[in-house]
Amino acid sequence: MLSNEPNTTDFSVVSTLLAAIEKGDMDEVRRCFAPTALTWHNFDEIEQDVPAMAAMLGHLCALSTSRSYEDRRITTVGSQAFLQHTLTAVLHSGGRFRMPAMMRVEIDSDGLVARIEEYFDSRVLDSLAKVS
Repeated sequence: MLSNEPNTTDFSVVSTLLAAIEKGDMDEVRRCFAPTALTWHNFDEIEQDVPAMAAMLGHLCALSTSRSYEDRRITTVGSQAFLQHTLTAVLHSGGRFRMPAMMRVEIDSDGLVARIEEYFDSRVLDSLAKVS
């Protein structure tokens, strides 16, 4: 049942997180997350803590010269944000990385990311494995 109560959740951390990833600023990425936050991906169904998630994103940043979240569409419900986007990156090799994805982001009462569930076709990661 949908509530008629106004949504009071501050979702600004979502924009801060995406901007930090685009800049490759893993310290800022970590600051966006609650200490006990978890990230889950559909392709391996494993929950990652913040250090593991930041290491994975750091690897993408190390392989690329720039990153961008394009075609962003965000819908909020309660304390959750649903994002549909395409993450693109220019790789040091000159190649391009493109990953259409969908995320569900839970925001805690402190305005930090408590959980991310991300859905994408894992075959897009093959292009990164070739340049690693």
